[in-house]
Amino acid sequence: MEFTMDRMLHLMLTFARFVLHYSLFIWYGGKGKVVPPVKNPLLLKSATKLAREIREGKCKSKDVIQAYIDRILEVEPYINATAERCFEDALMKAREVDALVASGKYTKEQLSIEKPLLGIPVSIKCLLHVKNMPYTCGCLLFADLRAIEDAPTVAALKEAGAIVTTTTNVPELGIDMESGNKFYGTTCNPYDTNRTCGGSSGGEAALISAGGSLLGLGNDLAGSLRIPAHFTGIFSHKPSKGLVSNRGAFPFGLLGDPEECCNPELNKYITTGPMCRYAEDLIISMKVLALDNEVRMKFDHPVDFKRVKIYYLTEIQSPLVAPVEEDIADALKKAVSYFEKQYNIKPKEVKMPYLFDINKCTLSVLQPLFRDIKKSTIGRKEFGLNERMEFMKSLFGKSKIRCRTFLNFNSGENPLIYKESQSSYYQNMIENWMGEFKALLDEDSVLLMPTLPFTAPYHLETYPLLLSACYLSLFNILGLPATHCTLGLTKQGLPCGIQVVGCQNNDPLTIACAVELERAFGGWKLC
Repeated sequence: MEFTMDRMLHLMLTFARFVLHYSLFIWYGGKGKVVPPVKNPLLLKSATKLAREIREGKCKSKDVIQAYIDRILEVEPYINATAERCFEDALMKAREVDALVASGKYTKEQLSIEKPLLGIPVSIKCLLHVKNMPYTCGCLLFADLRAIEDAPTVAALKEAGAIVTTTTNVPELGIDMESGNKFYGTTCNPYDTNRTCGGSSGGEAALISAGGSLLGLGNDLAGSLRIPAHFTGIFSHKPSKGLVSNRGAFPFGLLGDPEECCNPELNKYITTGPMCRYAEDLIISMKVLALDNEVRMKFDHPVDFKRVKIYYLTEIQSPLVAPVEEDIADALKKAVSYFEKQYNIKPKEVKMPYLFDINKCTLSVLQPLFRDIKKSTIGRKEFGLNERMEFMKSLFGKSKIRCRTFLNFNSGENPLIYKESQSSYYQNMIENWMGEFKALLDEDSVLLMPTLPFTAPYHLETYPLLLSACYLSLFNILGLPATHCTLGLTKQGLPCGIQVVGCQNNDPLTIACAVELERAFGGWKLC
């Protein structure tokens, strides 16, 4: 009976996706705008290379920061990716960097070790605390909130010499696959403004992809680092559980205290991580962000790919999950083939039929957490909101909360998808998954698979696609590292890529694979 109901729901959702896609195709009438091409050569260098040139006196941080400010102003009318800007402060800090380098107080080697990101512009997802900057979470309810100190991850980037230029847009309260809210508006995809950049780190991904930022920081509970990276053609890394601090990143520290959290269990599943255009910048940023010194040191170790075991998964077969698009399937095949031919190794395809109930399992973990996030935000007593009344008002645009936010918070409560009474059954199933992945992945192996089964949808098209995020939330539940690697553009000119998954704390290997795939396929492509 349950299988028949799943099939019926799957067919209905497939039909809904088909109708919605072609309705929006007709509505938009073709491709949207594309951001202007990058002209300044400073914008086409990695953070790793630029930091070296700054500390060697070959270029000035002030010129780099100004180039990125100019680019932000150029692309913002197209993508609307920034939240709050701090350009004057960034330029002041850049001049201080140039003075420090000119003073000769530190040797180049000292700066390389102590300030590996010296003078480099970074942007920060506005769900993370940046001292003295607004901390609105993209929600009008928190319009007056400001961060009283940096999140530890932001502080680590600053200590390494990075300079914050802006914070970036998110979905309201971070709960959506599309980045838009009543506070900052909607962010668009740099390759086609009729399409979404993804969420919840969508503003971050769009700005980096458009050349308006070099390196960024986001966080990920159900794919929020990897979804927008996939849609916008950049690299991102979801670290292993506990490897990077989550303090001061929503939903932690909502009212200014970086320790405050509605549910400490979130720490098991949410992760903060880097986003960038150049894969090598994942290395330098993770060396700054990682809390485990043993893992940090492994980033400097060369990888012998002839010894690496490559596994690959072509798709997750589960109800309510979209089929894998041909371009993405082809990208995965090319990546697998590259390792096979280049290093004379034999990749092995794996089937995972035990993931059939993946959405029911992941929702058994995530839905109670979403419920707690809702209670600690729009459900706060001081706001005195009646949820049903506010939802009705949101249908007419009269609430401070978007209708989409209410829908996203409550979508997992559907008893056809999630039954709280079966949570223990699904928890046992998740424990079995952990055993399966532990048996599959060791320190010399990785799993290649789609990041998502589709490329960037049109605006408003994401809702029936939400459950396909199981491709990503799976690794939040398991706590494993996952690196999104962009592998080029589709026939429609949209970015697509795959994710590389490793065993716990094997982040250096998944990122090394990203660097290798960038070398093979070119990585980020100019819009």
